[in-house]
Amino acid sequence: ALRASFNRMFMPPQLENLLLANSDEARALSPFADYTNGGAPIKPETMSAYEIGFAQDVKGWFKLDVAWWDREFRNFDDPNVFFNTTVIFPNSVTSGFARGLEARLDVPLRKGWSGYVSYTNARVLQRGPINGGLFLTDEFAEIGNGMPFIPDHDQRNVGAFGLMHSRRLNQLGEWWFALAGRHESGVPLQVEADRLADLRKAPSAELVNFDRQRVKPWTVFDFSTGFDWLRRDRVTVSLQFDLQNFTNRAFAYNFGNPFEGTHFGHPRLVSGKLKFNFR
Repeated sequence: ALRASFNRMFMPPQLENLLLANSDEARALSPFADYTNGGAPIKPETMSAYEIGFAQDVKGWFKLDVAWWDREFRNFDDPNVFFNTTVIFPNSVTSGFARGLEARLDVPLRKGWSGYVSYTNARVLQRGPINGGLFLTDEFAEIGNGMPFIPDHDQRNVGAFGLMHSRRLNQLGEWWFALAGRHESGVPLQVEADRLADLRKAPSAELVNFDRQRVKPWTVFDFSTGFDWLRRDRVTVSLQFDLQNFTNRAFAYNFGNPFEGTHFGHPRLVSGKLKFNFR
């Protein structure tokens, strides 16, 4: 089945600290003040979204879904984080686009087994100037009027898979397990070249490819298993065990970014739960 769609979005800027971020005083402090006068007032974001794709079921064995999408932005909302805190100041990027291709293969339940595999290839590009925000340092790439730049969320390649199995154990209940994995190619640092020397000395700098100026690619695997041993008309009892990032892979979502700071992925996490469902 073929499909195509078009959507138009309108979104006002975030209200938190909007008056301060929009003030002339804040623009005077901007590292972009010399060549953009600190930007312009923050306007509502608008986006045009296009998508075309198809989905095909192959005799019940598997379903293939492929889509190409394109997003065209004006005044893209991208608030900056204040010194690695949870305080944000709204700002916007004048224009940009994000486009990519997604493919997913789903295998429906058959003899207790099911699974999926997916892949996304995408590209994001934006153009200055950056408007609003509150920038108290000059640790930002020089982004002038109409200057193209690659933003910090430009994730080129993402792949994922999942495998599930369930089995009825006579009168004891139903046992199941799930194995999942995810790979991401890494986002850009988005910093000036003279800051790279400082970032090389930062903790966990080994998670960054400084030649490419991107976070290193990472892959994590998760495992879950559970047992539903009591099913009655009014109550269901189930036990579940989860092991996330079971290879204990160290990775970073982003690193030293002037807008977002640094965010590391979680280490190996072990959890369990006992759940009672009453009807």
